[in-house]
Amino acid sequence: MCARLRSWFRRAWPLFLLAVAGGWGCFPPTDSALDEAKEPYYVLGLRKLGSFDYKGAVEAFEKAVEANPRSASAHFQLGVLYEQKIAEENSYAIAIYHYNKFLQLRPRSAHAEIVKQRIIACKQELAKPIALAPGAQSVLRDIERLKVENAQLRSQLEAWVAYATNRAALAPPPVAPSPMPPGTSTPAATNPPTTVSHPLAPSPSVATNRPSAMRTHKVQANETPAAIARKYGISLRALMDANPGVDARRLKIGQVLNIPPS
Repeated sequence: MCARLRSWFRRAWPLFLLAVAGGWGCFPPTDSALDEAKEPYYVLGLRKLGSFDYKGAVEAFEKAVEANPRSASAHFQLGVLYEQKIAEENSYAIAIYHYNKFLQLRPRSAHAEIVKQRIIACKQELAKPIALAPGAQSVLRDIERLKVENAQLRSQLEAWVAYATNRAALAPPPVAPSPMPPGTSTPAATNPPTTVSHPLAPSPSVATNRPSAMRTHKVQANETPAAIARKYGISLRALMDANPGVDARRLKIGQVLNIPPS
């Protein structure tokens, strides 16, 4: 029972503070606050609050904001209602919006610190579903572990960069070639090594000037491929291989055949 009372008081204390200050929506007696308190929709919102009609109060205060967008009093009331009394999906986000609008319009208000605390409380409520989601704790632990590993890798990288920089600074400068003494001629360029050919290998000139071993033969009357092959001392297969487009059964008189070397 005590825990329930503490929870209820924690959620309701902003409303009590307003009541102690002089009623719903009462602020320090400034001209702007007094003008806002006289606005008809704002007055209607206070009446709805007095009868515990929270949704009706929200509608009235929203109309008060439409009539006067600079009504800090109406923004404050909407922030409290969306935080404490309106159970909607985005109620905490809407409460933060109206609390921030109040701080923008009344940065020096006596309620400024209270509003800042309520904004923090709303943000904590928004973060609860994320913190309580299945596996969220393990994800947070993994994130922290990755942060530590990232810091370690960054430290190692910085150490290696410093080591490489020191190595480059300590490296000896390149040695320039010593000048030749006066009167010394520049050494002659080294001739490329002469290739010694094998005694039995044919000389390049001989291989280049060797005539082609391929010969030709003009077919005479009554000649056959076999007879031509015997005439030149080659096999019939070698003759036909040298003439792939020739039909051995249809030789023509005057047809030129290639004769491979024997």
